[in-house]
Amino acid sequence: MKEKSLETKVGFFVLVGLLATASLVVAFGKIGNYFRQGYPVIVEFDDARDILKNSKVLLRGAQIGIVGDTPIYRVGQNFVELTLNIDEGTQLPSGSKFRIDQYGMLGDRFVRVVPPETMDGTFLAAGAKVKGEQEAGLSAMMASAGPALEEIRSAARRVDEFAKSATTLLQEAEHGKGPIYTLMKDEKMSHDMKNLMANLRKHGVLFYEDDSANKDGEAAKRAEKKSAAIDRSRP
Repeated sequence: MKEKSLETKVGFFVLVGLLATASLVVAFGKIGNYFRQGYPVIVEFDDARDILKNSKVLLRGAQIGIVGDTPIYRVGQNFVELTLNIDEGTQLPSGSKFRIDQYGMLGDRFVRVVPPETMDGTFLAAGAKVKGEQEAGLSAMMASAGPALEEIRSAARRVDEFAKSATTLLQEAEHGKGPIYTLMKDEKMSHDMKNLMANLRKHGVLFYEDDSANKDGEAAKRAEKKSAAIDRSRP
């Protein structure tokens, strides 16, 4: 008798544990969504990407329903329809705004309901169709930043290509090849490059002026004077 009584108690506690586990799964998992009682509200969005069935519908941070189905596109429309199952007993004021938002950068997507600042005492009826607004928050910022990010990537690619080209030129110069090596060995090209850098430092890019001709003329005159003085000093 004692053994049967012990087995009965163990079986009872196991059954209670299983029922508690099942209750938690239903309460906090998506299975519980199938048992929600409510009414539908259809929202028209220009773009409802990444929103999934059973995603949450929040009002002031509290869940008031779920997304009943994935977005539906009908031929000839320039929008998609998203059906929301609003919990029974929850009334949405007329004029409420519906937005698709996201938890952080990598979080789940959800529908945010923003009530109007002033309420007229009327509420949305079951099956009402309303117009949704463009997505807000971080997801919208990331979407608008797309073109700028592409420009940054393009600039980075150009810088990388320039760095590779410069590396190739330096490697060629080390082996006695390429334009850099030629510039280093050619006295005239080296002289012209020095004049160019000196003129840029002195006049800048906008007011660039070539002073090399004047300097070469003055140097030639000094050389002639020096040669004439040497000639006169000879007996």
